[in-house]
Amino acid sequence: MRALTLQTPSNSESLKLVDVPLPSPQKGEVRLKLTSIGLNRGDLLFTQNRYFIKPAAGSRIGFEGAGIVDAIGPDTTTNLRLGDRVGICPMSFDVGTQGCLAEYGVYPHNALIPSPDTLNDYETGSIWMAYFTAWGGLIDAGQLIKGETVVITAASSSVGIAAIQIANMIGATPIATTTSEEKAEVLKSHGAKHVIIQTRNADAIDHYVNKVRDYTLNKGSDLVFDAVSGPMSHALIKASKREGRIIIHGMLDRLPMDIHAGVLMKRLLTLKGYTVDQTLACEKTKKLAVSSIHKGFENKQLKTIIADSFSLENYEQAFSYLKSNQHLGKIIITP
Repeated sequence: MRALTLQTPSNSESLKLVDVPLPSPQKGEVRLKLTSIGLNRGDLLFTQNRYFIKPAAGSRIGFEGAGIVDAIGPDTTTNLRLGDRVGICPMSFDVGTQGCLAEYGVYPHNALIPSPDTLNDYETGSIWMAYFTAWGGLIDAGQLIKGETVVITAASSSVGIAAIQIANMIGATPIATTTSEEKAEVLKSHGAKHVIIQTRNADAIDHYVNKVRDYTLNKGSDLVFDAVSGPMSHALIKASKREGRIIIHGMLDRLPMDIHAGVLMKRLLTLKGYTVDQTLACEKTKKLAVSSIHKGFENKQLKTIIADSFSLENYEQAFSYLKSNQHLGKIIITP
């Protein structure tokens, strides 16, 4: 079988598709014939040694995927059966040895989630990282409820689109930010009630604050789900309502954040970092997220958006597209 590996840590140019032995599942494990792998910003950061998990020479790549149960390890007690369609729960396996960018993979049986019946094999690898992150950031960490307003920054990503859909699903109002008129129109078609086009002009902060106030009848945002950080954090704070919440789940802008502690204190704002493993670490919360996401796809309130797909052989083109930041939705790779 073939698998994508990183030959040299910290060098994303050293990715190589190599032949490796077909693994056999051991007790408690299941082997999948992978059908769809979602490409995430974390995959790129991992190859650059800039992620929370560090690579080694020869590390496998791929935090997210889905496939068909191909073999079950001996003496494994599981409800899964050969031929079942399942997704792999992110952050629940050793990416360095079990990365999903491969033709087959072996994973703990309790790390596998039945794929929604409404999705085909092509789509199934595209959902769990994005929808777990969006659900966890909005509902678990952000405590978003019906009737509230949430600003979703960098909303053209797969996580951003998932967040728009989940906000609508629970009856909240999503305000998206993006960088172009073209993306703004697409985000509106995917459920964003309002879209703010962000620029790097001198008036970028005032532009954002004025738009949020207009869209919230001068109340300010209840919640911000932020993937950017950096100096624009000042605008997010300025446009938040009293006792508003800001959940940071990304660092697209790696410049220092512009935060005045006095403003946080005076306006009783909550500023919190979030990663998806917070939601996945609690079995009760994880089950609630799985149930909510499944129900959303069954009711067609949730719909995965595929930006483009690439074969495993064309992984270089897939990573180049990811680096370009021109995509809207999820990039997938099909073995």
